[in-house]
Amino acid sequence: MLKLQNKQKDTKCAVFLNHRKLINEAYGEFQLKSELFQFQAKKTLQENGGKKSRKRKRNASEDRTSCLEDLQLVNGYLELLTKPLEPEDTPPIARYWEDAYNVPQLHGANESGRMQRFQGQDDARCVYLIPNRSKFFNHNVDNLPALLHQLLPTYDLIVLDPPWRNKYIRRLKRAKQELGYSMLSNDQLSLLPLSRLTHPRSLVAIWCTNSTQHQVALEQQLLPSWRLRLVHKLRWYKLSTDLQLIAPPQADLSQKQPYEMLYVACRSDAHEDYAKDIQKTDLLLSVPSIVHSHKPPLLHWIRDHMQLEEDQKDPNCLELFARYLQPHFTSIGLEVLKLMDERLYEVGEEDKLS
Repeated sequence: MLKLQNKQKDTKCAVFLNHRKLINEAYGEFQLKSELFQFQAKKTLQENGGKKSRKRKRNASEDRTSCLEDLQLVNGYLELLTKPLEPEDTPPIARYWEDAYNVPQLHGANESGRMQRFQGQDDARCVYLIPNRSKFFNHNVDNLPALLHQLLPTYDLIVLDPPWRNKYIRRLKRAKQELGYSMLSNDQLSLLPLSRLTHPRSLVAIWCTNSTQHQVALEQQLLPSWRLRLVHKLRWYKLSTDLQLIAPPQADLSQKQPYEMLYVACRSDAHEDYAKDIQKTDLLLSVPSIVHSHKPPLLHWIRDHMQLEEDQKDPNCLELFARYLQPHFTSIGLEVLKLMDERLYEVGEEDKLS
């Protein structure tokens, strides 16, 4: 994690999350393959054959001004990053994450002090990696009320990446059923018993799409139903491997954007100033994985803004709709081991498990 401070906005900073490095440091001898982070910038309109853009809204001038301001802000932070060396040409990685995922409903934990392997029982006999100090439930999050007795009473950090309804996933499901997850409506999400899993110092981080409808629902419906109040919302900007924006921000917000939204909330009964320092973070930056919805880990950044018990060394964390595991986390999701497939990792010969 790297904090970038712009001299013109010295009270604010951007946070660069090196997704691959953070995971590799957490996993030790197992390293995510570098091919997963060979992310190139998208073609411009001219390079793409000059396809017509969608019809602009009436307030297009205002949107364009805001768009230029966003671009100027992000570029100011990007100038502070050390430019990487030219990446070597690498062959594309096999898209193992698109294979059918057939792990049955189960749960597990690892307190052995090192990474462990779990072999699936399906036809593919996939091997999944289980990090030390992690716990998981390969369950539908809809079953969360039934799992409460197996969870801690409360958590210091809860991370959610909900399966928001969107056109992209509907297209995926039409093309190949196993590529799309089950989307949930806002009413279904509002029923999650988050209020039973938080305490007055908990922080809750929620990934959201760029849909205005979903963002309004999150702020006006979901947060109140979970007894949370908004502390900060910011954009996660996606960078290409050469640390440039994958595409410029679009004035028309209905078009694909080079960012996603992250909301950080606390309990509604928390102290009015709790975690407000997190508002000094202008935005997040990282090179995304080529795997759809493979979000960067947030704990290294958020931990600086959490308040633990005096004698508490590490936070207790929970992730819902998870697709990979992390130390100090209990992870729950229908595809909770999806990205723990050993084929996505490099393992040194001397470090291979017996």
